[in-house]
Amino acid sequence: MESTKKKVLKALQEFITTRESIRRTESSNNKNVLFGVSWTLTQFHIVALLKENELMNNTTLAKELNISKPAVTKATKKLLEKGIIKEKQNEGNKKEIFYVLTEKGETMAAIHEKLHKEAEEQYLSLLDNFNKEQLETIILFLNTLTNHLKNENMK
Repeated sequence: MESTKKKVLKALQEFITTRESIRRTESSNNKNVLFGVSWTLTQFHIVALLKENELMNNTTLAKELNISKPAVTKATKKLLEKGIIKEKQNEGNKKEIFYVLTEKGETMAAIHEKLHKEAEEQYLSLLDNFNKEQLETIILFLNTLTNHLKNENMK
């Protein structure tokens, strides 16, 4: 059993190393460049959320993305500067600011949705290689790993 655990650990390390290497390559190849600007995954996800849910603010975006409010502020600042989103004040409460997509933002959301669907299709195709029991084990492992990461991050 111990050697199997070591094989899993080695496979996980290989996966992480390969994924990071690909991310660096994508970054240097300007794979996330749109409108002449390099975008973060967080910025793409904010745009996607605003496409689905109009009038979201920093608090709702932070909660949906499971990131801090300052991280949302940093991401939205660039989106505002580049004309992807715009601010809209609440009629009843002028202090409360919501974000809405501009026309450029709508275009970016459509591109993100297309890329997201392509990635989803690739993952589903990959998962076709496993039976139901194996998939349940994968789910258990990924949920356990995610919870561990969240708990470590809370310390």
